[in-house]
Amino acid sequence: MRTDLAPTRRVLTLRYAQFSFVLVAVFAAAIYMAVADARGDLTRSQLRQLAAAAVAQLPQLRRGARDGDPAPQGLSLAPPLGGEDGEPAETGREHQRIRWFDPQLHELAAAGDFRPGQPTIPAAAARRSTSVLPLRDGLALWQPVFTRSQPGAPPQLEGYVSVALSTRAAEIGLECLRDGLIVGSTMAALVALGGGQWLVAVSLRPIRDQLERLARFTADASHELRHPLTAIRALVGTLREGPALQGAQPVVARKLELIDRTTDRMAQLVDDLLLLARSDRQLLEHGAMSRFPLEELIEDLTALYGASAHQRGVQLTSQIDAVGMVSGHPERLRQLLVNLISNALRFSPPGGTVTVGLAVQGSTVQVWVDDQGPGIPPEQRELVFQPFWQADAGRSVRGSTGLGLAIARAIAAAHRGRLVAAEAPG
Repeated sequence: MRTDLAPTRRVLTLRYAQFSFVLVAVFAAAIYMAVADARGDLTRSQLRQLAAAAVAQLPQLRRGARDGDPAPQGLSLAPPLGGEDGEPAETGREHQRIRWFDPQLHELAAAGDFRPGQPTIPAAAARRSTSVLPLRDGLALWQPVFTRSQPGAPPQLEGYVSVALSTRAAEIGLECLRDGLIVGSTMAALVALGGGQWLVAVSLRPIRDQLERLARFTADASHELRHPLTAIRALVGTLREGPALQGAQPVVARKLELIDRTTDRMAQLVDDLLLLARSDRQLLEHGAMSRFPLEELIEDLTALYGASAHQRGVQLTSQIDAVGMVSGHPERLRQLLVNLISNALRFSPPGGTVTVGLAVQGSTVQVWVDDQGPGIPPEQRELVFQPFWQADAGRSVRGSTGLGLAIARAIAAAHRGRLVAAEAPG
């Protein structure tokens, strides 16, 4: 009975790390979006403030243009508005561009050194309304200016104001924030992976201890049951061979034979339970590990079980594609193959074929046993390796302990291999 919880530990650790990474990623994305929205709001606020200051200067520029006065040089509307938490805002001359126009779109004046790579004048249909124009490297605001000659009079178009701000510095800051969040999220995921591995190990420790105690109990109980079963078999053998049965009724002999067969089956069941309760190291004891050609073992078993297959009306063949040298326990590997071949012969219909195959792929040796039985539904292919499991009552076979496939998988795992029930065509 294997108590290796390493696969379960790896799966749980991976799931914990994935959940932690998703949680940290969502948190980092929320921070990034909040900061990006705050910077966008700040830029739009700066645009509105600059536009308000520019609108206040438009009448003076119109009067100067009518009087023939030149536009003032070095005109700037760049008071340091400031950002959040004292962060300097991008309102210096190198980050802004302000332009004043008369109603005919003649430029009256301009200020600032920022040169947007896109036009900051909207289409004719949208010029008489305030609009925000996104730029590749900034943001622009277009605002028409209306005045009233006297209260109650209809508004008259005084001109237009165009304000553009560069957002390059803000984008650089967001890129740094994004990179920092990515690095931080990755580090947090790695820390979560290590912490999750420790937490899963602590959580699985009681389960592992329970499984180990169960394995020891099964091994001890199986070992203790072997002695009375051996005594019963010896006693029955003595009675069947001694003079005590001479003159006895035939029914007594038949009952003793039934007792003998039942005791043999119980002894086999106890031996299988004892074998299944052993650890990987104990499974490979009582025999030397060696390197041998696996195809010879397959050929021997094919010849050995050929007569039994013939009696069932089944053809047993082998398909060996290459020489497969393996390092392992010959007797345990023989037991593994015997269990698989016996299982295939039991469930193959008369006239069917059972094939034992061998192939080599690099350093991996693959062995398969293919039969033409009724098949196993996909959702039950892992259940067949559980002790005493039967798909249905009709699959139960007399003389079978129900532990063959479980023992075969344990032997494969002890050899650092894997035993699966695969789907076959048809």
